[in-house]
Formats: sequence, structure tokens, C-alpha cells
Amino acid sequence: MSAADTVTDLPRQQPVTIADEQVGFNGAFAAALTRAAGSMPALYVTLAVVGGWMALATWGPLHRVDPYPFGFLLFLDNVVQLVLCLVIMVGQRVLGAAADRRAVQTYENAEGIFERVADLQAHLDRHDRALGRGVSLLESSAHPWIERHRVQPPPQAIDQVTGVNGRIAAWLTRRLGSMWAFYIAVGTQVVWMGMAQLGLQRFDPYPFAFMSFLSTLAQLLFMIVIMVGQDVLGQAADRRAEQTLLDAEAILHECRRMKARLMAQDRVINSLADYTSAQVTGHLAQAIHQSRLEAALDEGQEPDSRTVLRPWDELPEELKEANRLQAHQLGDRLAAIGCLMVPASDPTLTTVFTEEEALVLARLEYEHRLPEHGAYGAAGLPGQRDGRQPDMVPWEDLSDHTRAQAVEAAGRVPAVLADIGFQVLRTGQGAGGAGELDFTPEEWATLGKSLMASGVLVALAEGVADPEEIFALVKLLREASISHSRRLIRELAEASTFDTGLQPGTRYADYAGPALQTIREATAIVAQTAPEELTDFRAFLMDITATVADANNEGGFLGLGARPRVPNEVAAMEAVKAATQLDQAETAPPSACRGQDS
Repeated sequence: MSAADTVTDLPRQQPVTIADEQVGFNGAFAAALTRAAGSMPALYVTLAVVGGWMALATWGPLHRVDPYPFGFLLFLDNVVQLVLCLVIMVGQRVLGAAADRRAVQTYENAEGIFERVADLQAHLDRHDRALGRGVSLLESSAHPWIERHRVQPPPQAIDQVTGVNGRIAAWLTRRLGSMWAFYIAVGTQVVWMGMAQLGLQRFDPYPFAFMSFLSTLAQLLFMIVIMVGQDVLGQAADRRAEQTLLDAEAILHECRRMKARLMAQDRVINSLADYTSAQVTGHLAQAIHQSRLEAALDEGQEPDSRTVLRPWDELPEELKEANRLQAHQLGDRLAAIGCLMVPASDPTLTTVFTEEEALVLARLEYEHRLPEHGAYGAAGLPGQRDGRQPDMVPWEDLSDHTRAQAVEAAGRVPAVLADIGFQVLRTGQGAGGAGELDFTPEEWATLGKSLMASGVLVALAEGVADPEEIFALVKLLREASISHSRRLIRELAEASTFDTGLQPGTRYADYAGPALQTIREATAIVAQTAPEELTDFRAFLMDITATVADANNEGGFLGLGARPRVPNEVAAMEAVKAATQLDQAETAPPSACRGQDS
């Protein structure tokens, strides 16, 4: 297991919002009250009500009820201000709690980033030692903040509460900045006014001068508490900003370190690549020449009858250079048809070019070498004599026989590469028909499911999907993702998650219906979106069924008389084939399948 496997990715989190703290009835009510009071429409309504009341009390019908100095309006103003002070304190507490949660989230994210950076640095250090013969190419130390960050907790508002005064302020903020304090303040004033109206208390009759005095005093105290809370929040915000800045500085420092490491590695890699490229190009140029020589001998041409047919050691330097140029540019040619050349890792993964790919490859080689045939002799170009034919013609004007020779030579490229220990792999990109982007995500998912459904259905035909059958299915998909001639099949196989969808005890009868329906839907999707791919798609589904059916021998008695394909598997294969024929009625294998009876 590599070090990278031990590093966990950052957890998927939603950003902390103020709404996260508004839970329960009190939280929801406080949020609604804050939204209603803390808005410009509320300001406009307040100005309109106060201005209208003063005008009506001065010149209108309210003059007898509340003349200047507007005692009732002042009383009402005191009550509302007291309520708003409490609402502000509730909002301040909510803001502080949300800010604290953001600080914790930022701290955890930064810690995850630092862990990932440390893993990348260790990975680069391993590269350093591999490229630099056991020594690091760039000695430098990590940013000191990374170590300090691990032992320093995230800054929170409570951290700013120090000393007796700070603790008193924190206690007042917690008690007064709650909806219960709001309810008590509102309830107390309502009860006080109710008792005065009912005559239960005569000490403070309307306009409730004493209660207004207490309200004014409470507002003064609350405003001071609010300002203390703002100071605490400000100090906590300053510490968070400082920590965020240090986090950013540490990350940028590590990025610069990684950039410096990569630049140092680039110099070594470029040197190694130049050496390797020269070696590979030389060997490949000789292999290309040898292939051309063997093809000429197969056609009955005599050795040494032409300059280009001499052994490599006897070739003029300009023809050697032409072969080296062709070898050097072969990678670009292969990329144009969605392939690449790599050192051979699995000789069983053979690639055979389609006629279309070989034609593209041959034409690219011919047309690119036309402008250079005077300088390099254009070794081996079709229709050439001794590498120096002066009347080179456009590709379209070549004879059919000459073009066929060029296409045949392009088709031998995988074999030529194999001679020097390389192989051609398909990348799933480039030309070759429809691909993933031609389908919707839902359609693409259906196409992918149909591949597994075809194989699993045959595997279940004998009652249970054997591991050998599933392994054969997975192996086929892996090989197809690299070597299949059609881009659609390559991309589908490469995107496969190898999810069989099987549950314990799944029987053929349970699986057949949904599987065949998926195959029918997938076939219809291909027929509608990429009809030119339909034949190859159907053929690949049948290849899957054949591979699974032939994965192991079944039937017989004590191993005697076992066969690669038994009747139930053949019937399942026919069911898959019928499902891919849109104009035929699909039928499932007969109920004789053991998987239905088990």
C-alpha cells in the first residue's frame, strides 16, 4: 500500500451558514423576527408610523389622546427598543456560534490540506531519491506554521473571554441573548400593563412612567453588553483572519517547494528522456527498416536491388536519418488515431488496426514526409525509387496498389514495436466513432449496465455465477478498454464499475427480466444516437456472452462429459442476442434453466 492510500480526502461538507444555528421553534422564531425587523421595509414602516402619529397628535384627531410630548408614543418606543435590543443580542449570539463553527471547519479543512501536502512532498521525495541516486534533489524544510497548526486549536469567541469582567460579559450575553429573555421581557411588560388596567397595581398607571424608566435603563445596559459582545466577536474574527493568513502562507510556501522540486526533477527527467528517446528511436528506426526490407523480400524484390533495401549498416546516412525521423514521429501519428506506444507490460494485449486507422496512419506518414523527401530521401515512401523520386504526387493521385502498400506497412506498426519491446494501446480518445459525450449521462449508464447484464445473465444460467466466469468478464472488459477497435466500446469498457448488481440468492428468473430490458434499452439508444456503432455494439455483447459461457466446463458427471457451453448457457446467449434485435420478439431461455428452479 502506498503512502497516498493512507491519506484521506477532505470530508464532503456543506458550508456553515447562519441558518444552521436556527433550530427548533425558538431559533425559527428568532430568525423570522430578525428578518422582519432587520429590513429596509421595516425602517420605512417605522418612519411612516412615527411621522404619521406625530402629525395626527399635533394637528389631527390624536391631539387629545397623545399630545406633545407624545407620552404614549415615547412609551411604545421604549418598549420596542427594549425588544429590539434583545433581538440584536439573540442575533449576535447566533452569529458568534456560526462563526465558531466556521472556524472549526476551516481548521479541519486546513489540517486535511496540510496532510495532503505532506503526502505529496513525501511522494516527491521518493521521486527525488529515485532520480538523484538516493539523495534529495532539493533540501528544504516545511513551513513552521504547519507544525504549530496541529497543536493550536481553532480560534473561537469564547477564547477572548478572559478575567472576571470577560466572564461576566459572557454570562450576560448567554443569558440575555436568548429567546427566553425575549419572552420574559415581553411578558413582563404585558403583565405590568394588564395589572395596571385591572387596578391590581396603582403604583405605575398609564402612561407607565416607571416601566418606561426601567425600559430605558435596561436598554442602556443592553447596549453596553452588545458593544462588549461586538468587541469579543471582533477579536475572535481578527484571530481567525490571522490564522487563515498563516494557513494560506503555509500552503503557498509548500506549493513553491513542490514547484522547485518538480523543476529539479525536470532537469533529470529531461536528461533521462533524451537518452531513452535516442535509444528507442534508434532501435525503432532499425526495426522499421527491417520490416520494410522483409516486406520487399516477400514481394520478390532482390536484396540490394535498391538503396533502401540494403542492410542497416550499409544504408547512407541520409536514409538512416529519414528512418530515425519516422521513428521519432511515430508517437504523434499514433495519437492521431487514439493510440500510444508504451513499453510492453502484457504481451497478450495485442492491438490490430482497423482498415480506417491504418489508412489514416499511412496517409499522415506520406503527407508529412512529402515536403522533406528532398532533404531526407523520404525512405520507403510508396512509389519511390532509391529514396529519391523527384515527382512525388499527392496521396489522392497514388495508384490503388501503392496506397494498399502504404496501408499494409502502417498495419505492421504493432508488430514492429513488439520487436523492440513496445506495444500499442488505445487511449479511448481520438477518431473511431461515437463516444461518451454523444450520450446523456442516463443513456451512458444504461449502456454500461448492459455490458455486465449480458455476461451475468449467462453466468446465472447454470444457477450461480462462478468466480471464473465473473473474472473472465472483467478481464474481457479491461482488454477491450485498451485494444478494441471502436472508440464506443473502449470508453464503455473503461468506464465500467464491474457492478454485477447481484444479491445473495439471486436466481436467473429474477435477474433475466431486468437484464434483458436493460439490453433492449441500450440497443435502442445506440440505434438512435449512433446507428453506425450498432453492429459492433451487438457483436461485443455477444463476445461477452461467449467469453462467460466458455470460462469453465460445466455439466457432466464427476467431471466426465463436461462442456464449455451447456444448453442453458446457449439459451441465455440466444436471449441476449434476441434482446439486441429491435425488430424481433425477445424471449428468455426456457424454464428448464437450473437457475430458475433453484
